[in-house]
Amino acid sequence: MKNLSSLLKPTKMPVNKGIHTFLLCLFILFPLCVLLTIGLTLDTTQTKSLRERRNLETFPFHFWAQSKKLEKYISDHLPKRPELIDFYFESGLGHDLGTQDRIIGKENFIFYTTLYYRNISPLLIYQNSYLFTPKQIRLLKKNVQKIADFAKEHNIKVYLMISPTTSRIYHKWMPDYILRENNPSVTEQVETAVQDIITVVPIEKHLISQARSQFPLIYKTDTHWSEDGAFEAYKLLMNAIQKDFKDIRAVTPDDYNIKLIKKVWESYQYAQKPYFDNGNTYLKGLDYGKTQYRHYIHKDKANLKINRDIQFRFSDYEKGAPYRAYIIGDSFTYYMLPFLMPTFSHIRMHRFNENGDTGIRWQEREKELADDKINILILSISDQKLEELMGYF
Repeated sequence: MKNLSSLLKPTKMPVNKGIHTFLLCLFILFPLCVLLTIGLTLDTTQTKSLRERRNLETFPFHFWAQSKKLEKYISDHLPKRPELIDFYFESGLGHDLGTQDRIIGKENFIFYTTLYYRNISPLLIYQNSYLFTPKQIRLLKKNVQKIADFAKEHNIKVYLMISPTTSRIYHKWMPDYILRENNPSVTEQVETAVQDIITVVPIEKHLISQARSQFPLIYKTDTHWSEDGAFEAYKLLMNAIQKDFKDIRAVTPDDYNIKLIKKVWESYQYAQKPYFDNGNTYLKGLDYGKTQYRHYIHKDKANLKINRDIQFRFSDYEKGAPYRAYIIGDSFTYYMLPFLMPTFSHIRMHRFNENGDTGIRWQEREKELADDKINILILSISDQKLEELMGYF
């Protein structure tokens, strides 16, 4: 019986100490290898996040007892983290965005992020993240000098006015999570580079100072300034021109019949339907019809002879100042025409971006300026299209 019980008693198998040692080393070394791999790829040079306005998590040296801090540290130092955050919000996943390419700002202003012009995003312009290289600035100055040399030869005064994107005028209305780099803007770059070559008319600071006026300087759901915004820019431009042509009279609000209008959206690009009717309930619920704008109608409009060609605009006005002006500009300039046309006896505008990517094409402009016996040349270009003065000349 004793022998039978001993047979039934479980026997101890021999222990393989090598396997135990291997498993123990794997248990200890594998997490260390993972942490080492992560550590080699983490961006440990960043200690602050300007976008989030906080200090990033520092490395927890007792990480085995501080797993949450370790997780936060890895999250804060992921490679390309700022770009990932930008993608998150620009993709429409962020709660502050109404659609994929439009940001809903404070007081329901809408700002565009993906209306690219020659691959330049207005969001990068706003953030001071898009700047010209020294080589690009040299090329730009060379082209502007070419304009100035021609103008001097033909006794033409040249004025450069750079129109700011709407998010720069209304930067206080942008969401707080979108911050700006501590750099000069691309506008300041260009204005500084060419101020000794031609007359520069800075307008951005003035428009920002007027942003709290009763009537918005931009259409709240569009990319362009309203007629009030265009009129403010016109006044600054005329202040510069009148220093050289003292007998020119600038128009005033008294020259216009002004009507109050309500615009849910600007018609030039989204005429068929409101662009925010895209299934987003928040955007649909915004009541933009309450916002009022002013519409300027010149009292002597009947005597303005206007030719609205696709790419060129002409106007003649017998009562205007006896000077002939030529404008090279974009859609922002188009909004100023109701004020410029009654100012001069003759206006001709070349809209360089109307019929596709036409560009300035300066050689063609030289012939037109000479044939038209122009006295005043106005370069009115928005900050997003400044490459026209450089690479597409």
